[in-house]
Amino acid sequence: MERKIEKCFEDFGFGFKVKIINAPMIKIRGEWVLDINFKKLQLFLLLALAQKPARLTGNEIQFIRKYFQMTASIFGKKFDVSHAAVLKWEKTKNHNTGMTWSTEKDIRLFIISKIQPKPTYFLSVYNGLENKASNTKAIPLELDGKKVA
Repeated sequence: MERKIEKCFEDFGFGFKVKIINAPMIKIRGEWVLDINFKKLQLFLLLALAQKPARLTGNEIQFIRKYFQMTASIFGKKFDVSHAAVLKWEKTKNHNTGMTWSTEKDIRLFIISKIQPKPTYFLSVYNGLENKASNTKAIPLELDGKKVA
């Protein structure tokens, strides 16, 4: 099998653009495809979304909801909004959802609580989100206990 490294690969399979630097590729049936663990990539993206300095978009909310296998109704109940509000957020596609910061912060903390079991990590993310307005410094991301950014 042929393999190569793509310097900058753009993937849209998650509902929003993801740039993968030095992406490992493999040729299958004459087509070049990513040769990565997509489960780990999903976890990395969730951590990145929970800590990104900009507000979440509709496509990102939809990705989060679907990753946790929640209907719009269940997702809405989890964050004390109607399913119509969730659908309204998702309809914004690649634009800011317009949800309140407190709701968005709850969603971000929900992500961290589900995928990163370390209480100290949760606390560092919480403090980072609390200081978001005055401090846009990124929080280092960890995947499988290893810093990735």
